[in-house]
Amino acid sequence: MTSYISTLSLSTATNKSISSQTSTLVKLQKEVASGRKFDVGLDLGSATGEAVSIRAQFQTLNAIVDTNALLSSSLDISVKALENISSSASDLQATLLTTIGSSSARSVVVASTQGYLDELISTLNSSFNGTFLFSGINTDSPALSSYESGSTSKAAIDGSFLSTFGFAQDDPGVSSISASAMESYLDGAFADQFNDANWSANWSSATDEVTSSRISATDVINTSVSANEDSLRKLAMAYTMVSELGSSDMTQEAFDVVTTRATELIGSAIQGLNNVIGRVGNAQARVSDASDRIAIQTDLLNERIIKLENIDTTEASVKLSNAVTQLELTYTITSRIQNLSLLNYL
Repeated sequence: MTSYISTLSLSTATNKSISSQTSTLVKLQKEVASGRKFDVGLDLGSATGEAVSIRAQFQTLNAIVDTNALLSSSLDISVKALENISSSASDLQATLLTTIGSSSARSVVVASTQGYLDELISTLNSSFNGTFLFSGINTDSPALSSYESGSTSKAAIDGSFLSTFGFAQDDPGVSSISASAMESYLDGAFADQFNDANWSANWSSATDEVTSSRISATDVINTSVSANEDSLRKLAMAYTMVSELGSSDMTQEAFDVVTTRATELIGSAIQGLNNVIGRVGNAQARVSDASDRIAIQTDLLNERIIKLENIDTTEASVKLSNAVTQLELTYTITSRIQNLSLLNYL
């Protein structure tokens, strides 16, 4: 029976106590530092499933908020781009109106219109965060190809003019083109270069289908604009019309047909652009509203997570202080036991 009162037995018992108290101390230290239960699953038991489910919802909603922030930026850029396109179109329309019936500034207007076309193409090839904004769902490719010597689009325009009149745009023979002949060309072979088939074959890599995004748990909306929009195609047509068909050798009557038709197209395009800008503005508002609603949801979910998983740090601090005191006392007792020996009493 001496084993129950031996110093070895007492030492072993206190060592076990120290191990248990140290484990409790580590747990309390981590809880005080984090403000969260040391082992959520163990403490919550059957309520663990609720905590896991709520955290999953919380993370999903926060991911949507992050996506919405990127969407807001891309929509902002798209709106500004479309507004710039509309503003430039208005400027050119005003300039073209002054050239009707006058050939004094024709060469300047024709040259500047090529610049407007280049600017339009460049703007519609804008990208954000690695994706092209006006390419529909084909976001990894620029929306439009350049219009320049050797390009498919220019070759097609040149070919249509040559096949219609029998000479190129810079040939002196353009002086023989009557106003009625030019009108027929613009309504026929030239307009055909901007129909769906030729536009896709020679100008655009964009898709008619635009990107859509989930902006909340229940809402999915269109969040981009395609360069294939009719209003944007009309602008490309008007700019090409003036820049390609404004030869100085052309009669004033024929050139007036070109500029008149171009101003009409630009006017129609601006009206269409206003509608497109309105759609994008509506998408911006919906994204913002969705993010605001999600913020309310995540606040409620976070409150529930805190209630389930967090601790009373004041109470935990008191327990930690008591645990430290208890462990120090146990160490003191253990040290005294280890110093006990019968030899001291012989």
